[in-house]
Amino acid sequence: MHNYRGVRPSTAKMNTLPPETENLEEYMKILYDHQKACEKAGKYLEADCAKQRLKELKAKYESKTKIDIRERHESEKYELTQSHQEEMQNFNAFWDEKIQEFEQDAQKLKNELQQKQEDEMQQFLQDLEGSIPQTPKDSAELLSLKKTEEQLARQEEYLEAHKIQSRIVQLQKEEQEKWALMRNNKIKNLLQQQKIKQNNETNVLNQRIENAQEEQRKIKKAEEEKLIQKYNNVKKELEGKQLQELQRVDKDFKNTTSIFVTSKMSKMASQSGSQMQSEDQQFKGKN
Repeated sequence: MHNYRGVRPSTAKMNTLPPETENLEEYMKILYDHQKACEKAGKYLEADCAKQRLKELKAKYESKTKIDIRERHESEKYELTQSHQEEMQNFNAFWDEKIQEFEQDAQKLKNELQQKQEDEMQQFLQDLEGSIPQTPKDSAELLSLKKTEEQLARQEEYLEAHKIQSRIVQLQKEEQEKWALMRNNKIKNLLQQQKIKQNNETNVLNQRIENAQEEQRKIKKAEEEKLIQKYNNVKKELEGKQLQELQRVDKDFKNTTSIFVTSKMSKMASQSGSQMQSEDQQFKGKN
């Protein structure tokens, strides 16, 4: 229903027109029927009065109809944008949670590997300490000196045996120091090799995590671009249909007689509203 009472003919002309009704469409039909009745009866002045009033009401109706359509179009665009923003919010919330879960799982794998490597390193060190003797085997020279010492003792050559004994003690000390140095260097080198091995394991895990993160980012970006493209396509389609509707309205107001404009515009508005609701549901259904 449109408020058309702001557009009034002169008082003299109003006296020849049918009384106004609250419904614009209904009153325009009454005016049109009155115009044709006056025309048929030869009352051309009254027919012209009705025609001019219809022209005034049609102009007001056309302006109001276009304003209503543009307002509805803005509402449709707003609802489409709101649906897209809601969809993007849900999308981002989903991916934020997904990324957080991934990072937690990745950190768990890192912690587990670190603990495993610490345990392995401790066990490896224990194995090395147990497998490499603390003291070296007697050298050939040391074995020979010990044999000589025994022979001198049996021969009761005690002074010579004491000299050999002192030499044995000195040689054992030298060989022990040399062995300890070699042993420590060997353990150090083996531990370094084990550390390198563990670093390689860590690097492999980090690379796996990084590759998975990159793949995750690619998937997110692709899905995000798909959502944005879908929104742009629907928006472009909506704007195209809205433009066509405005063009049809302009054409119909130019080419349609007043009595048929109101019913046709009402029917078009109803059909357009139903169509836009259907499209909005389809847009949400694609989420």
